Amino acid sequence: MPSSHRLQHKSSFFKSIFALLFIFSLVHLAPEPFSVSSPFSVLGNSSTAYAQEEEEDDGLEEFAEDDEFAEDDEFAEDEEADGEETSAEGEEGEEGAEEEDDSWKTDIGPAKDQVIEPFSFMGLSNRKFTWAAAQMHILFASFILGCPMFVVIMEVMGARRTQGVRKAIVLSNVFLAVLIGVVIGITGEIIVGIHHGVLYGLWACAFAALIVSFLNYFHRLLNVKVSATVGAIFGTLIAIPLTPVEHTETSGIILAIINGAVGGVLSNMIMFAKSDFKFERLAHEITKVIGMCYSFTALTGGLFLLVMIVVYNDFITYLLGNFPVLFMVAYPTLFILETIVMYVYVYSWDPLNQQNKKGRHIVCGVVLNILGLTLLCALDGPATFMQTPPVPLDKLGEIGEWSKIATSTWMPLNYHRLVGNGTFGGYMVGIIGAYMYLWSTKQEEKEYYDWVGYMGNIIGVGIMIPLPAMGYIFVREIYQYDATIGMYIMSDRESMFMLVQGLLVGTMFSASNIYMWVSMKRIENAQRFFPAMKFGFILIVISATIWFTPRRFFATMMPEPGMNPDMVLPDNLAFMALMISKNTAAFALVTVTFINYVFYTIATKTGKVHYGKINPLGIYVLIFLGFADIWLMSWMGTIRELSRMNWHVYKVFKDITPEKFAPTLAESGFHVTTIVWTFFIIMTATIWLAIKYPKTSKKPAIPASTAPQMAE
Repeated sequence: MPSSHRLQHKSSFFKSIFALLFIFSLVHLAPEPFSVSSPFSVLGNSSTAYAQEEEEDDGLEEFAEDDEFAEDDEFAEDEEADGEETSAEGEEGEEGAEEEDDSWKTDIGPAKDQVIEPFSFMGLSNRKFTWAAAQMHILFASFILGCPMFVVIMEVMGARRTQGVRKAIVLSNVFLAVLIGVVIGITGEIIVGIHHGVLYGLWACAFAALIVSFLNYFHRLLNVKVSATVGAIFGTLIAIPLTPVEHTETSGIILAIINGAVGGVLSNMIMFAKSDFKFERLAHEITKVIGMCYSFTALTGGLFLLVMIVVYNDFITYLLGNFPVLFMVAYPTLFILETIVMYVYVYSWDPLNQQNKKGRHIVCGVVLNILGLTLLCALDGPATFMQTPPVPLDKLGEIGEWSKIATSTWMPLNYHRLVGNGTFGGYMVGIIGAYMYLWSTKQEEKEYYDWVGYMGNIIGVGIMIPLPAMGYIFVREIYQYDATIGMYIMSDRESMFMLVQGLLVGTMFSASNIYMWVSMKRIENAQRFFPAMKFGFILIVISATIWFTPRRFFATMMPEPGMNPDMVLPDNLAFMALMISKNTAAFALVTVTFINYVFYTIATKTGKVHYGKINPLGIYVLIFLGFADIWLMSWMGTIRELSRMNWHVYKVFKDITPEKFAPTLAESGFHVTTIVWTFFIIMTATIWLAIKYPKTSKKPAIPASTAPQMAE
């Protein structure tokens, strides 16, 4: 072989060796940032996928090892695969080297590989901590939404009837008529079955109040009977065309007449009522507590939002994506406006009184209530969307935001929370009166706060009477949407939760009647009602017993392993668990309470009430009623949230966290009690700071040298 050829052969040989070493170094000596965990791991995935193909090819080789041509083909394919793999990894290394210095420009860095561990606060699980933050926020929000509804009415009752106040009363009467018309309308819709009864009640009562108040502003309808007649006629005439029904039924007309008459009577009584400073003082003191609690509402709301972002980030992102206008525009706007009006209402009380502009302050209070109720209804939209999303579910992404808010259970939940917040506010006023009664040392203070407790109980019981009807219409809509949810609540996993709810509601009705009984003993000539009330107590105990008696004492449709199948009512007592029996018991419970409520009202109107001489049992019953109502609100919120089972949005967005299971009755009860005690202690401190502390603090003595001197 010529020397030139030998040199050329050696040169090509060394070049091949050098190329193999270079390829080996690229493949096996690549630095760590170019591994699969690097930002360019997407390129490494191709090599991984091809490695799987090589394993499959190896199996084919073994299957066709006697085929010489197949072996050659596979060998060629392997060489091509090695070349492609080497080329891909080489490109990966080169691109990694190019991008290494510019990695700060992207959002991919060391945080990409960080493993976030589940957060736990003071031993509480994520779900329990979220649960606690949400419940605390709802309790404070219910207080600041429930109390202002009758604080404004109390302020009206305590204001002198100046021209500006009479103008403001027109607006306040319409606002009160809307609330009363909705309550009466829903009650008629459920008991009598009136189609669109809530609309008949709403329009008739509201327009009757507007017309009668406007005429009474000019002193046209001084007589109560004339006001009732005018309200019934004009309220009915306006309500009928505004109610969307094909055929106007007699029951609807009767309901409109009743609501119109109620609106006319209330408007007349409030417009010409004699002002009493006790109402002004009551409204002002409660407003001080509301102002302090508003800060706690904002703080707990912010805490709840932060916890949700940390713990359920994926779900929060989904919820915000479905309600962008609500959460990005409507909610912030309403919250900011409500905050501004709230603090204007709280801090302008004395200045506007001194300037004789009480009417403006009353209008400010009405606007505050309208904003608060609008905010309540707006946030009920996502809550009902999570429980009863619009169907068909596969078309959920194609409907608008308003359709996602106005679900089948949206208005029923609005009604239920509206009445529930009013009841809650009334019983909280009862707690304020009871606390201040116990903290007072002067007889005149005890008399006043005894009256405050009486007013709180009157409001709480009066609004609680239609509350079961609101709950019924809400549950009825849930059953019509999906009976599985209703059965899960009433007969399955949450049946024992409903048993506790029934026990507590029956206890609250009983305690309210006990307070009325004890309170009537300090009223002259009230003894004539005692025989009927004693018989009513027997009916209350029997009705409450039937209400919270279950068909079986295990929390499933059928007994499961470990459950005693004999824990079922015997056949001769099975009727107590039927819905007809429970509805009858609930109706009897409400009816007896209403009758005792009427007796109590008549006694206070016809006999002298010796305030300040109530049996101490009545004061402690007021505190118990307030605490029980707080506990009941938290418990019902728990039942409603757990009814979604293991879904964030029922059958749409599944909860895949380890805490998706329903907690036990004991665990839930302990957690709810802890939340309620926390809220109760904070409210006690707030009442003391807002009402008691300013009165007990002594003003420092002013030295004589700093006292103002007479001008010479």
